[in-house]
Amino acid sequence: MDLEVIAQLASIIASIAVVLTLIFIAMQMRQTLELTKMNAAQTATVLLSQNYGRVVENPDLADLLIRNTAGEELQRGEHLRLTNFIAVQFRYFEMLHAHVRTGIFDKDLWLGVRERLHGVLDHPRMREWWDDNRFSYAPSFVALVDAVYAEEARKDGDV
Repeated sequence: MDLEVIAQLASIIASIAVVLTLIFIAMQMRQTLELTKMNAAQTATVLLSQNYGRVVENPDLADLLIRNTAGEELQRGEHLRLTNFIAVQFRYFEMLHAHVRTGIFDKDLWLGVRERLHGVLDHPRMREWWDDNRFSYAPSFVALVDAVYAEEARKDGDV
């Protein structure tokens, strides 16, 4: 066997090794993406549980939500507490929306979250809150909420 044949065999073996390495890297990347998606779903669940857990654990906050939805006027301190709670809720929606746009959060799971957003915007007082606070959110999220907002307003006959 001369050196030229050995060099060709070495080249073929090296090429096969490169292809196998690329296949392995692709498999690892796919696995990493799946783990990232699972972590995003778990994080979303934890964040939602924490935020709504505040309502469960704090009867005063639950009362504020009920009174706000009923259209009652709130004292300044109550209004501040409620506004901050709602802001956390909308940041949660915004974060998940960003994750869906980048492919990190599962689109099937997002459908349920989007329905929850519909439920939140079903109340005129929540839509008022959105009108006052929309400036502090990402443009793509504002566009989404505005579309949901318009659907809810049509349902209520506001348009």
